[in-house]
Amino acid sequence: MTTEIRVAPERPRDGRLDDDMATVLAWLRDYIGAPSEHLGRQGLVCPFVPAALNAEAIRFSFHYGVDACDVDELQRLVSAELRDFKAATEPPKRSGVSLHSLLVVLPDAAEEGWRRIDESYDALKNLAVDAELMIGQFHPACAEPAVHNPAFRVSRSPIALYAVRHMAPHDSLFLHAERRWFEKYRARFPVRARSAAADGSVRPRALPGRPDGLRRGK
Repeated sequence: MTTEIRVAPERPRDGRLDDDMATVLAWLRDYIGAPSEHLGRQGLVCPFVPAALNAEAIRFSFHYGVDACDVDELQRLVSAELRDFKAATEPPKRSGVSLHSLLVVLPDAAEEGWRRIDESYDALKNLAVDAELMIGQFHPACAEPAVHNPAFRVSRSPIALYAVRHMAPHDSLFLHAERRWFEKYRARFPVRARSAAADGSVRPRALPGRPDGLRRGK
């Protein structure tokens, strides 16, 4: 497998791509793929990143000239990336985890663009989860907290980007807050969903007729 790097509209002629790629790779290796004392738990920020890097399973899509200030443009761009990723990668087996992932990198986004990235996130997460994908937004001022330590802003990166991967069994931690998200998770991992609700590790919002937030299985 070879690392796939796509650039739009064209590769910069000033060597920026090499510098930006080096910055993103260093962030993945030294931060996302490393432990942090601020997480509120043991382990790496993202345990799958080292394996994904070693397997060259991360696709990189750089979009130059996109300041991310136009939310409609941003949503069109990322929606297209979600569709392409879903079509190009094989989903994991029902009980498995896929290392395939995608980084949509926006090197020209600055502070106003970062705010628009945050504004677009919920709509893009709805699209991603509907496709049994996960998406996260990252930028230098991102306020997204760590699950186990709300005081730690875990989703900060030196360059603005979105990270995309296939839904995994542990994602109940990230999908229980919204009914539609947890329903997609429950359909994908029904046994894990029932277990997560039973042991109290997640508390999905109530669904019609079910105060615990889960419909009865078929």
